Amino acid sequence: MTLILLYAAVFVAALVAAEALLRSYFRSSERHKAVNQRLRLLEGSENHRETYREMLKVRGADKDWRLQPLMQRLRQYYVQSGIKFDAKRFALYGAAGAIATWLAIQFFIPSNLVRIPLFLAACLLAPTIIVWRVRARRMHKFAEKLSEALDVANRSLSAGHPLPAAIALVAREMPDPIGTEFGLLSDELTYGVTLDDALMNLNERVGVEDLNLLAISLSVQAGTGGNLVEILQNLSKTLRDRFMLKAKVKAISAEGRITAIFMSIYPFLLYGMIKALSPTYFDPLWNSGYGTIIVTGLLVVMAIGNVILYKMVNFEY
Repeated sequence: MTLILLYAAVFVAALVAAEALLRSYFRSSERHKAVNQRLRLLEGSENHRETYREMLKVRGADKDWRLQPLMQRLRQYYVQSGIKFDAKRFALYGAAGAIATWLAIQFFIPSNLVRIPLFLAACLLAPTIIVWRVRARRMHKFAEKLSEALDVANRSLSAGHPLPAAIALVAREMPDPIGTEFGLLSDELTYGVTLDDALMNLNERVGVEDLNLLAISLSVQAGTGGNLVEILQNLSKTLRDRFMLKAKVKAISAEGRITAIFMSIYPFLLYGMIKALSPTYFDPLWNSGYGTIIVTGLLVVMAIGNVILYKMVNFEY
């Protein structure tokens, strides 16, 4: 049975690798055609409104998640990750991950009482962690390019263009995720959504804190008037300085974060090394009947320690 699962894992891994190579090839071949994904979709479609709806649908943002209290946070995290749902790819990666996880658990954990709960927990936690990491990386890239996008909008406003035209210019000139998100913002303004509501939707789709400053600045300027170019210039400088400060803090705390990561994975690496070198070393523990209790207690203590380490190396400012 283990050999069959191993062959299945190798086969699925080969399919995943081939799919990844093909996607990277076609993505690089289409790079010269359009700056971001929204422009690529608009090139092959004559109905812009339908393209706009389809983009929201594949992102999971076609419905108002604020009306779903039970799934509100999970749905919002998924939307902010920018992942496009594809049933075939989801099934392929899910099957590959499940088989690999079961083989790893079967090798490291001999007790059947621990295998199944650990396997179910891994299957539930792995997609959540992946979505969380993709979301964090996308938000970081958006925050890094936001000040540059405001500079592009400033140049358009200085040339005499209205604000919707400046937003559309950002959508045409900036790469993802800035280009696509500002493109959706431009589409909403085109289809009659007010500026305040469109900015709120943008903030909900992206989740970057700096967008609150942009929304407040534009709302105040629309209500009280003022030099919009100067406001956006000051905001761009503020966002750039904030990002530089975050980068400095991250660099200073890099040693602590690496230490926390190493301390988190070291027990599992040590267990795997001992298990590989001496497969029967932990058999007395499992045969004693207390293995499940001991492992559960150790995992709880490790979880508490990881939370403390995370609080020590992550700063709010």
